[in-house]
Amino acid sequence: MFSIDRFRLDWKVYLLPVLVGALAGVGAVAFRAIIVFIQNIAFDGKLSLEINDTIPLMSVLGNWVFLVPVVGFFIVGVLVIKFAPEAKGHGVPEVMTAVFTNKGKIRPRVAAIKIIASGICIGTGGSSGREGPIVQIGSSIGSAIGQILKLSGMETTTLLGCGAAAGIAATFNAPLGGILFTIELILPEFSVHTLVPLALSTSVATYIARFLLGNDPTFLVPTYALNSGYELFLYVLLGVLIGVVSILYIKVLYRIEDFFDDLKISPYLKPAIGGFIVGLAALAMFKIYGNYYIFGVGYSTVFEILSGQSSIGILLLLLLVFVKIFATSVTLGSGGSGGIFAPALYIGACFGAAFGLFFNGLIPGIVSTPTAYANVGMGAIVGGTLGAPLTAIIMFFEMTKNYAIILPLTISVVIARAFVHHNSEGTIYEIKLLRKGIKIPHERAIDMLSIAPVKDIMEAYDEDGGDLPKIYQYSSLQEALILMNEKKVNEVLATNKSGNPIGVVKKDDILYFYTNEKCRFRKR
Repeated sequence: MFSIDRFRLDWKVYLLPVLVGALAGVGAVAFRAIIVFIQNIAFDGKLSLEINDTIPLMSVLGNWVFLVPVVGFFIVGVLVIKFAPEAKGHGVPEVMTAVFTNKGKIRPRVAAIKIIASGICIGTGGSSGREGPIVQIGSSIGSAIGQILKLSGMETTTLLGCGAAAGIAATFNAPLGGILFTIELILPEFSVHTLVPLALSTSVATYIARFLLGNDPTFLVPTYALNSGYELFLYVLLGVLIGVVSILYIKVLYRIEDFFDDLKISPYLKPAIGGFIVGLAALAMFKIYGNYYIFGVGYSTVFEILSGQSSIGILLLLLLVFVKIFATSVTLGSGGSGGIFAPALYIGACFGAAFGLFFNGLIPGIVSTPTAYANVGMGAIVGGTLGAPLTAIIMFFEMTKNYAIILPLTISVVIARAFVHHNSEGTIYEIKLLRKGIKIPHERAIDMLSIAPVKDIMEAYDEDGGDLPKIYQYSSLQEALILMNEKKVNEVLATNKSGNPIGVVKKDDILYFYTNEKCRFRKR
């Protein structure tokens, strides 16, 4: 039977996430186009939206190429400092801050500044990724819609999560990965009432991205096969070593950020200095190895490694691990704008490939190709640095379409995550928040209000119930709470299938139940 109250609830659950997903999907595609456009202008002096991510970046500027990030980073610094300081850095910690301290509210201007600042930063050679900015851009879109429609804090936060999930899904062609990323890192709790909107948003965003960009896997990898059961022990070792690299990545990033924070110079000059350092490092790599290697997202190097046709040796791969960590830390620590996810993929691919090359030469016939270890290394470092093991496992299956890699990937991801958990004060995102004095819970609570029916806490019905609103006894406590808020009452009548009152449910009892169940869940 049609209910106007149910319709008011449903349009928020079903229609708004579709809108957020569509806008975030278009935003993700537009963001990629902006990066390509700026990169072509900055390095080749041509107006073009065409680029091949599998080909290393080249430039017509010769030795003057080091000035490109200097100019780009300076512009980024001016934009961020003048218009939206929240747009500085990774993007994801700023979204988490909005969720846990500001009821999901993000200033609408953040999306515009972030897409421009990050586009310039990455397009002019900044060693950072697209995922952090698109999470913040998508989240800003969802939050802005929630604020415009004057939705509650819970509803606004859900739309924020929809934007984040949609951005990840569209960027990596990974709808499930987008959902898990948001559940593991962004939302404080999850339920059917958050899962459905997330699924709708990621589906729409992924469709838009596939329609505009194609449906190819993000990374094409050769067919994988486990050569021997003994090889699983190597994946355990890889997980431990990737855990060490993850902690190194985290520590270097924040040490360099502290260095720039302590510099007694104009904040407008700090990004330019960072750009100068990154530019010189890239130029030095080009002079020695004929490839800039550290400019931009760096996917051309990752594609080369995963193709199985790479000529990069063990020593250079290990050098790239440290140089990429340094370049990314300088880019973001000096005031640049971009994500840490793509650099993590680069670092994991290089270290995993070096690991695979070493053991493939040491015990040939038992060890799989270095490509397999590069692939697993990418997932393991995502699980280790971000603290999102489920996201790493599922997203890498989606990005490679290679199910056979799941077993070794799971082993290395879990080991890397456990190592970081026991040997670091937090993940790369958590430490950013801790430095601001914001402590977030490690657990994500299941929203018991969306599961428990009203009959579980209803009291005996008083014949003087009067004109109290009615709700079916098997409706959820969350629905009862929404009804109470809409009708501005503190009690509702629970009814049987015939519509006859059989009990009364009080708001205080719902809140008491919610508090106790959340505490009980977190103590398990």
